[in-house]
Amino acid sequence: MEIYKGRGKKEYTKQLIEVLDDVFFFDDEETPRRDFMSLLPKLYKDKYEPAYNNLVVMEGEDIKAAIGLYPLKFVAAGRELKVGGIGNVAVTRDSRGKGYMIDRLNACLDIMKADGTVYSPLGGHRQRYGYFGYEPAGVSVCFSINKRNIRHVLGGEVKTSLTARELTEADTELLAKVKALYETQPFHAVRPDEAHMDILRSWRSTPYVALADGSFAGYFVLSRDGGIAEIMAAPGTDLLDLIICTMETSGRDSVSFALPPYDTENCEYMAKICASCSLTHSEMINIFDFAAFIEAFLTVKAQRMKLGSGSLVMLIHGVNGDENLEIIVNGCDVSVKHAPQSPADMKLADIELEHREAIRCIASLYSEARNTLPAFAAGWFPVDFYAHSQDNV
Repeated sequence: MEIYKGRGKKEYTKQLIEVLDDVFFFDDEETPRRDFMSLLPKLYKDKYEPAYNNLVVMEGEDIKAAIGLYPLKFVAAGRELKVGGIGNVAVTRDSRGKGYMIDRLNACLDIMKADGTVYSPLGGHRQRYGYFGYEPAGVSVCFSINKRNIRHVLGGEVKTSLTARELTEADTELLAKVKALYETQPFHAVRPDEAHMDILRSWRSTPYVALADGSFAGYFVLSRDGGIAEIMAAPGTDLLDLIICTMETSGRDSVSFALPPYDTENCEYMAKICASCSLTHSEMINIFDFAAFIEAFLTVKAQRMKLGSGSLVMLIHGVNGDENLEIIVNGCDVSVKHAPQSPADMKLADIELEHREAIRCIASLYSEARNTLPAFAAGWFPVDFYAHSQDNV
């Protein structure tokens, strides 16, 4: 039997999605049963070329394995980053144990190593994907708040001054304002206009715009159970007022949501009034270009807080080769450049890290290696990396 390994073929798009739905949701207990087209229209509609973006194994005419490698673009501190999102890691039940998953994921990694991808996000089991270099990373500042909290904060009735309206494709002017507000963040995805609504609707979510006397006041995205998947208040809008608006829209008395660490104003505001606050990782990532990753996200952090000035040489044995990096911070200015990589030069590094250890040191909530850094550099990490759920694959 002929075995084909490569990118999916367009004429097999329907079969690809059927295979993915069967692998992931054959015993799904949710009603209605989940499927990838409704979960992630931003990936599986024909216009987004889902077949081409999957690396498959075919036995004859049958798809037996597929892993999505979805091209993404993000902007961090003005720097555009090429990102490769890994999704729908699937092997049919009759083909497990043949090594197809390992083969296809390694093929994805080879592509990203060669094409200038800076990092790759992935959702899944930590140990399973740790073998391939993925590690939990990022900082999500998570808040829970309820009407009892808010009643005491406001000293009276819990009621919003805003009006919520579900967004549709026809709301072109409002969608443009939503996108413009989203892009004011120092780190954000590049969300193409033609895919904007599909992105906002990811994970069967519903996007809303908030209006104050008819004027744009912000937006929020509610998950299927009424939780807050994404929320941003326009300048002049009180975030608490917007949160109350989400409660009135969903009918919930309490909500939980996450904010990025670089949203310092709203993090400080919510920390003072919320019922609880915690830090969690945003997602698992693999890094192929540590120099670009560190420079971008350390700059995001340097723009919101005063960092200790100094220079640090970090030797990283990454999955894409060794990187001997000189990291220099001077006030808000950050530069990362490749230091000489002769054996003698490498011995002079201030810290030497293996690949996953380096991800933990740079971007995770806790790192033993980070505790060994000089005091001025210890405060640089973790960098301000974050992930909006609507941008995940």
